[in-house]
Amino acid sequence: MIMKKSVPMRSRTPVLAILMVATGLTTSLLAPDRTLAQDGADALRFLQQLPGITATSNGIAGAGIGGRTDASAFRTNPAGLAWSDMSWFSASLSNQNVSDEAVFNAPGSSTRLEPDVSSTGLASLAYAYRVPTTQGRLVVGAGFNQTSSYDRSLFYDGTNNANSITDFFMPLPGEFELQEDADGVFPSFTRDLSFIAFEAFGIDLSPELIDAGQAVPFLPAVSAGTVRQAGIVEEDGRMTELSFAGAVEAAKDVMIGVSINIPFGEYDFLREHTEEDFQNDNDGTGGTTDFSSLRFTESFSSDFVGVNARFGLSALVAPGARIGLTIETPTYISVEESFNTVLQTTFDNGDVFVYGDDLTETAGSGEFDYTITSPWKIGVGGSYEISGLTLLADVEWMDWSQLELDADGFSFEQENQDIRRTLDAVVNARFGAEYRVEKLTLRGGVAVYPDPRDTGSPLASSDGVDRDRTWLSAGLGYAFSKEVSASISWMQGQFDDQFRPYTDVANAPTVSEEVTTNRFLIGFTFGF
Repeated sequence: MIMKKSVPMRSRTPVLAILMVATGLTTSLLAPDRTLAQDGADALRFLQQLPGITATSNGIAGAGIGGRTDASAFRTNPAGLAWSDMSWFSASLSNQNVSDEAVFNAPGSSTRLEPDVSSTGLASLAYAYRVPTTQGRLVVGAGFNQTSSYDRSLFYDGTNNANSITDFFMPLPGEFELQEDADGVFPSFTRDLSFIAFEAFGIDLSPELIDAGQAVPFLPAVSAGTVRQAGIVEEDGRMTELSFAGAVEAAKDVMIGVSINIPFGEYDFLREHTEEDFQNDNDGTGGTTDFSSLRFTESFSSDFVGVNARFGLSALVAPGARIGLTIETPTYISVEESFNTVLQTTFDNGDVFVYGDDLTETAGSGEFDYTITSPWKIGVGGSYEISGLTLLADVEWMDWSQLELDADGFSFEQENQDIRRTLDAVVNARFGAEYRVEKLTLRGGVAVYPDPRDTGSPLASSDGVDRDRTWLSAGLGYAFSKEVSASISWMQGQFDDQFRPYTDVANAPTVSEEVTTNRFLIGFTFGF
């Protein structure tokens, strides 16, 4: 008789911890080394930023490297602060709504759901002081600006007549060893997920397959018929940047600036996958188990803090015409993560088995610390003003293949090599326009952020999803006086994505996504 045997719990391996960071909504959370090798999705998620950070810059899609005097200068070009004619204080509030139109595709089923999630908070808080000088300009200041938002929610629900997540729980040859004692034969696993599934009877040993000499003598709990599969994926969190900057007029109409920036924030992820044998195809006869349902939950929480420096130049090259240059050093981000995995299975006879809800059950749970180093960022831009109309354009270059991961006591050499092969350099572009009519200013803009995944690489994901991000914006501002003004703006971003409930199974289901973000900002500026 095959007996369940409790084997010593193994601590979470660093590779499995990285799995839980690297998945996002593009791949399964259950194949860490393969997932990370595909696209470095963990760092992309943390480091990709919103185009606009203030109510003013949000209306022009974040353009401003040529030299802006509002709080967006801390982000786009700190040299722009030196163009300020006075000291000022500003604040912006944001409301963001993200809808995720998801289409669940599995053999025999295709369904559509569209949840949305909304959040409100402080987008920007900044102060700039124009230092009195006998000649030239000198401005110093500090800014507290939200640069990224991770809020997002995904639902899926449908039937699958070809496979189950229990197929993915099955180990591969080399991921287990069979051992025997007085109680019978039992496996020892090197793959945590298979161990968890075995403990909760998501998979089980088969005496017949052992006797037949099968390389993998296990059977999944679901082996016949059609199951109903449903799930929810929830993400929330944000990255905020604290900046300290200074700008000076180095020569007539030539400003230079520098800022020291401390990005920090948190990211929380929860995904729950359920399966139900709603037609009772697995009833314990014909070689099946009496499987009824399962619930598989994975969650993790990340806290991070980093540092970088940003250098800028802004010059007036002709009446009304400015050009700018920015260079941002790599951002060094330290990440602390905690994670947990729970599997519950229920059978027709009323038996319920759970693994992961007890503090002593540590497989699939734990903590892991690592660092992310972003690439260098170089941007150029310009603006031209004539008769109340200002046109702005920026381009920003980043080579994502230079992104690196590191951790004490664990080598990311293979993962970093794969990142260099699967990520590519991109050029982000932002275009904006402002038109002033007396005290009223009308704004509009567009930004295009290409997907850094190198689709030409043989190691890249072949899902065919276009993850380029496009943003459209509009806004208006009103000057109550020279010192006091208010702005309101809207920006909409769109991109496609894909989530895989599990991988490495023939005809595994996929969830195609169309993500739309609507972000509204309102802000005030007080000069003195």
